[in-house]
Amino acid sequence: MTSRKEDNEGNNDVLPTSEELPSQPKKFLPRTSFTADSPYYTSYVETEMRQVRVLSDTLRDISGRAKTFGKCGALMAEATRRLALSCRLKPPKKAKQGQEQDDEESDGSEDDSRILRERQEAVGDEMMVVLKTLGEVLDEIADAQVQMCESLEASLSHSLEAFCGVQVHEVTTLQSESDSMTDAAEQSLARYLNGRHASEDSNSWNKLSEQVSNSFSKTFSTQTNMSGGLEGRFKNFLGTRQKDDKNKDPEQAMATTTANLRLTLEQIRLAQTSAELSRFQLLQKLVSIKKRRNFELGESALASLHGIRAYFHHCSDLVEGLTPRLTRIQATQSKSREKHAQARRPWKAREEGLVGALDQVGQAVAHASSLANLMASGELGAPASLSLKELEEETEIWHLPQLLAKASRYQREPAPGVLVEGWLYKKTSTRIALQQWNKRWFMMDKDGIYYFRTSAEMKKAGSDHLRTLERVKICDLVLCAVREMANCDLRFCFEIITPNQKPLLLQARGPTEYHMWVEGIRTSIQHQLVSGTVDANQLMKGIGKHRKGKKRGDNTGKSKTLGSVLESETSDVEMSDNDENDKESSDLSEEENQNLGRTRHPMVPDIMTANPCCADCGQDNPDWACINLGVLVCIECSGVHRSLGVHLSKVRSLTLDSLNDAEARLLLAMGNERINRILEAGLGLQQGWTKPINGSSRQDKENWIKSKYQWKGFLNDKLPDINVAEKKIHYSKVLFEAARNADVLGVAEALAYGGAVDWKNPEENGKTALHVCALSHPMNSGEIWQGIECAELMLQNGAKLGTMDDSTQGVLDSAVIGNGERKMVEFLSARLQQ
Repeated sequence: MTSRKEDNEGNNDVLPTSEELPSQPKKFLPRTSFTADSPYYTSYVETEMRQVRVLSDTLRDISGRAKTFGKCGALMAEATRRLALSCRLKPPKKAKQGQEQDDEESDGSEDDSRILRERQEAVGDEMMVVLKTLGEVLDEIADAQVQMCESLEASLSHSLEAFCGVQVHEVTTLQSESDSMTDAAEQSLARYLNGRHASEDSNSWNKLSEQVSNSFSKTFSTQTNMSGGLEGRFKNFLGTRQKDDKNKDPEQAMATTTANLRLTLEQIRLAQTSAELSRFQLLQKLVSIKKRRNFELGESALASLHGIRAYFHHCSDLVEGLTPRLTRIQATQSKSREKHAQARRPWKAREEGLVGALDQVGQAVAHASSLANLMASGELGAPASLSLKELEEETEIWHLPQLLAKASRYQREPAPGVLVEGWLYKKTSTRIALQQWNKRWFMMDKDGIYYFRTSAEMKKAGSDHLRTLERVKICDLVLCAVREMANCDLRFCFEIITPNQKPLLLQARGPTEYHMWVEGIRTSIQHQLVSGTVDANQLMKGIGKHRKGKKRGDNTGKSKTLGSVLESETSDVEMSDNDENDKESSDLSEEENQNLGRTRHPMVPDIMTANPCCADCGQDNPDWACINLGVLVCIECSGVHRSLGVHLSKVRSLTLDSLNDAEARLLLAMGNERINRILEAGLGLQQGWTKPINGSSRQDKENWIKSKYQWKGFLNDKLPDINVAEKKIHYSKVLFEAARNADVLGVAEALAYGGAVDWKNPEENGKTALHVCALSHPMNSGEIWQGIECAELMLQNGAKLGTMDDSTQGVLDSAVIGNGERKMVEFLSARLQQ
């Protein structure tokens, strides 16, 4: 090997061995940066920039759609709110002067209030509760919709627009600078390679130097001073060239040329380095956008998803909170459907009765028609002549109302206090009137005779003719007389003669109604003259003036709506499938049927027997009841009780007014003796007080009644040392426990000592005494349960069925959900419908 090597060293022509030959040809590729100016870099940048533009267009499209979604969501929320407003039965506002108004109801708007009342009456209480719940839910959904739309618009629109505006602008600016600097570097290198460097025109080189220097100073601040130095030396060189070179030394000129060439090369390197840095920054920005889009755009989308999640979570919570109410509403709807199905059977039977009556009348018409045809054709001889009265009796024309009433088994109860009522024809006193006889609905009570104004008259006078009944007083009974008009050209006519007025000529609709009116007026006049208590100061007052009708059993003087009239006239009618009611009514005597136009409650005799004397003065046979106090008083003491106000004493007549079952049972359960033991327990402790008697003056009775019921002056105060607030809480708790045990006398005593019916027990989930009373049960199987009497007593003293406990359950809800007594549930349901 050594000799071979030495030979080889001495002989350059010796070929290398196979071991010494390289296995592959040697690569002579220089190390190149990715950001170097090359087709690969250009292609990559163009691809990435195109993706940036597509990304920008995509994000702007999403942003625009998000804005549209926000606007549509706002419109949807507004539509939801308007739907909720309609569900709450509030009328929409009309546009004024081309501008839309808010849908909120204006305070004090009479039209809106009237429309709201009409809608409530038309929809009904049960459906109104369901619609109110739906309106509340829709309001919450609208609020959640607004929040979700605002969240989506903020996260998708605003953030994406900001990302596109900033990032795309920056990368576009970097690309422009990079292209400009790359072109400048390429031009400088090309000039050098083509020999166009220092010998070029000074302006071209000056522009190149300024461009390189400015570009470099923008991208890398630490090289600013160096770039400025090179630029200065280059300008000095250009300035030196313009001087006269004739006197220069050749060596000096050569050195100067070399220095200038060196400066040119350094300038080229500076331009290429600056271009490289700008391309690197562009590439870095593109990579950064790629990475940032993953989390920044993802965060925006995630915020949108959170907004959607919050919306559906809110809806889910709303549904969960709504489930108990839906259950109660569904139960109510099911009961209503069952009641409707049960009510259809008696209505069907009544319809069949009317259809049968119609068939009977139709057969009579067909028979009369055939007789008339036979008579006209001469096929049938003339029968025995009949008088008009006999013919009317044969056809039973005047008995048709009774026939229809019996067939339908559906009669309207007369209004309280009405003795006689019905249609009469009134002859007008105006000679030039186009219509001499006008049909009016007349009525008579114990004081006078009235007629109702027609709808046309009320509409002309500006009254709400669809909602109220207005009556006009004609005369006072004690000052009028009735005269039969036997010689009148028309039948069934009679006159009502009153002082200082023209006689009023009336015509009845048949002999039955004629005798009913004539005899009824005479009997009532006789009753008033014999045993009536007439206030002479009130006579002849209000004659000819209209007065709004009162609600049934209402003494407050509030106007009665037409809907409530019809509802009160039909809601209490028993719908039986048999004729027991007809049989019972037929067994009654005529005198009992005409007793003030009504039948007293069957428990009234027992109530009067249990209370033979007035609770305040001891007068025999009291026939006036204080419903909320549970006592009976005489007529004179009842006048004092009325002056106290209905919040202290609610007075009813046992003979003139009608009592419902609960009121009658309450009076029978309490009574004068039991209540006086409570309200007069401390009478012995009071000095100077003596209970009035029948012969006492009205002033003595008034002082006694006010001290007893208004000031509670005769109670035996068992807690004299505690303040009023603590005493009220104490007796409210006593009231609560008495109601739980269905102790009606305990409830009465707690109320007398100041217990509050609206007090909510914090230890019992905010329930009131009426709530626990609705849940009460008999203690033992043989015990008399007085839960309904307790509930009626508390309702008469201000308790509200709509009071909610902490679980938003009303009194009826508690009775239904808590498995209360069926009688209690039926009682509370009936009270809600009143």
